[in-house]
Amino acid sequence: METLVVVVFAEGKTKALEGLGALMKLDKEGEIAVYDARVIVKTPNGPVRVIDQADNLALPLIGGGSVLGAVLGLIGGPVGVAVGAAVGAVVGSIADVEETGVTNEFVDDVSEALQRGEVAVIADIDEDLLTPLDTRMEELGGVVLRRTRTFVKDTQDDRDAAVHRAEMDELKAERLRARADRLARIDASIDHTRLKLEAAIERKRSAMLERKKQRDARIAALQARAEQAEGELRKRYDARISALRRDSREKVLA
Repeated sequence: METLVVVVFAEGKTKALEGLGALMKLDKEGEIAVYDARVIVKTPNGPVRVIDQADNLALPLIGGGSVLGAVLGLIGGPVGVAVGAAVGAVVGSIADVEETGVTNEFVDDVSEALQRGEVAVIADIDEDLLTPLDTRMEELGGVVLRRTRTFVKDTQDDRDAAVHRAEMDELKAERLRARADRLARIDASIDHTRLKLEAAIERKRSAMLERKKQRDARIAALQARAEQAEGELRKRYDARISALRRDSREKVLA
């Protein structure tokens, strides 16, 4: 299952970097798949800042920065959004932040757990079992918070489109009853509402294309790893690839 994970380390940067290393080791062992991971610190003034740890990454990340960018933006506020963009994660590349699976409850939990001056590892992963990651992180003194990413069928763009469609229907019905001197104004309102409807539909389409692009990249990267693996590890990669493909087909049918 695709999961957002935040592991808070009260002991600071050194432990957090050890946690990042443990995360990468779990990836190599096939226990999890790491799509993106960053080490962050909550500064004394409150905003969240990314710690540059490129030299500590044990393998190239598959990519999913738009997800972490959205989370950082919600946790860190305006500065967090800028931080997300700095690591190649632009909030808005996924049209609705809600589509990342982030909820207010999760953001509140992370904000409460990550106190000023504390450091955390934030990661976008795929995991079959919770125990492997929890055990490794607890050994390092990390507090694990996670949120399973779920597909949001009814997004804000869908709701906007529904409202605009209903408004157009009302305007068209009103036009049939209107006096001649009102027709031009009603037609202008219909045209304006149609533009808003088309914009909502386009935002939804862009979000779907972004999700597909991200999922295709993850599948391609996992396939590359699977080709270099054997035995049980190869089976784990193949199972994750199948799950991603199945999940993608279900989203198209939804």
